[in-house]
Amino acid sequence: MKIYREGDKSKAVCERDGLTTTTFALRDVPFDDGKGVAPNILVAVCDKCGEVVATPPQSTPAIKAAYDRASVSIEANLPSIYTDALDLAAYRIDPSLTTEFRKPLLMYYINRYAADPDLSRQLVESFLETKALFEETQKIGRGSAKRRLSMKITPTMSRDLEAVVAITALNKTDVIKSMIGCIHKDIIAPDRPKGLKTLRMLAAIAS
Repeated sequence: MKIYREGDKSKAVCERDGLTTTTFALRDVPFDDGKGVAPNILVAVCDKCGEVVATPPQSTPAIKAAYDRASVSIEANLPSIYTDALDLAAYRIDPSLTTEFRKPLLMYYINRYAADPDLSRQLVESFLETKALFEETQKIGRGSAKRRLSMKITPTMSRDLEAVVAITALNKTDVIKSMIGCIHKDIIAPDRPKGLKTLRMLAAIAS
């Protein structure tokens, strides 16, 4: 596989000019969805019309990094027990972790479930179980305080969340509640949680 440099020549198919010669140059490349630009990327430019016609493999990581920096906001107003559960799970993984680990932990779970539609379908039942477990005390006036869970996530993370929403037909807040219930079931409730080694590696990378 060849590494290209500015000024190198190649050939590519241009939508306007057909098969044409190209010159590699640095350009700002718009994302396919129109939501932002990857700056200063090495691309193949048509020698006839001057349009970008191809992107070499070496530029793909830089484009992806720029795309992932275009963050998406998600917010959920939750009974405080949900954020407390996230923080307790983080403490059980590594007592040195702070509230900053809420996002990596939650997105790790969302990614897992987005990759497995059968697993995602179980979240509807998990949501009902979690709501009963976490919100029952509100009926008798306990644990009624709420906290806003606010996070900036990448477009890739946002697509994972949307995928789980589509599979479960739950809204985003309820998906987050259900995920926290799964985290409680996996990490907080058991005497010996499974997967702690993987989660501690995640914590080491994220911290």
